[in-house]
Amino acid sequence: MLALNDPLWAKLDDAHRDRDIPRLLAGFSQAWDDEIAKSLFWDCLCHQGTCYGATYAAIPHLLEIAEPDGNRRERFEIALFAGFVVHCVLEHRRTGDEALPGLPETTEAWDRKLDCYRSLLASLEDRGRDISHYERNELLPRYRKILRTAPIGRADIVRIKAIRTEFLSALPRIGKMCEQALVEMSHDESGLVPLLGGVAAAEGHRDLAGLLFHEEASLLRCTRCGWGYRYLLFGNQMALYADEHPPSAKPAAIFADNALLRDHKEKAASRHDSLVVPAADTDALAPSLARLLLLAERAPAQRPAVLLRNFLGSFRCRQCGAIGPLCVT
Repeated sequence: MLALNDPLWAKLDDAHRDRDIPRLLAGFSQAWDDEIAKSLFWDCLCHQGTCYGATYAAIPHLLEIAEPDGNRRERFEIALFAGFVVHCVLEHRRTGDEALPGLPETTEAWDRKLDCYRSLLASLEDRGRDISHYERNELLPRYRKILRTAPIGRADIVRIKAIRTEFLSALPRIGKMCEQALVEMSHDESGLVPLLGGVAAAEGHRDLAGLLFHEEASLLRCTRCGWGYRYLLFGNQMALYADEHPPSAKPAAIFADNALLRDHKEKAASRHDSLVVPAADTDALAPSLARLLLLAERAPAQRPAVLLRNFLGSFRCRQCGAIGPLCVT
């Protein structure tokens, strides 16, 4: 674990590089503040799905804060955050790159992270351009301060690799924390499905975790031909709506005659292209998936279990006719 007084923190980036992350982490261990924590997590350490060097260094400290039995609220917020970070890592690995996104392992890659600040500073220092009071008094000093920070050196890379190793070794702990938070905070329906996503991500179920985190914003694909689908849930039944463009087409997904929107408005699956056959109790599931389903069914709300059974189910592709799973588990 990177000590909170370690100089390496000053070199590790985050979304804005304008906060004292070690000080905030130290403060959380003394007095938790939901609003400050959410701002740190989602605006600074994992901004719009992008992770940074400080993201991975912070997680061991957050796991320590989440550990005490009485810290239920802390554990809930930390589990939502850490589970999503694991999901981001799994998504990044679709590219075949095993490095953690935002935590490069070469000095050159760390230096390239500063290029955007070099460009911004050059723009503000352009004598031919008028700049605002805010740019002159806030942004200009901040960009100069960032670029004066000592660069990541070879000795730092050794320690950054240790941060990577520690994060990866913490995946089982993150999964258990998500599971515990789900059981403890089952009355908070907004967090149930994302916490299931965190458990799935920690178990390495990339596609399933993505569906659980993004729900109806997800674009599903036939596992054989790659054709895209969106879904709507009507009670326990999941209806699929096919994309009108092939997977290789440039335009954004467009669904036939706005069938999805019309069915959504009418609250009836009248124009669907396929219906999902949900996973049944008799289906042979991997132990981790069976455990995830049991966890979902313990929740007082029905939606987590209904979603999970459908995501683990199968459907017939309108395009190629194949019957296959909704996602690769």
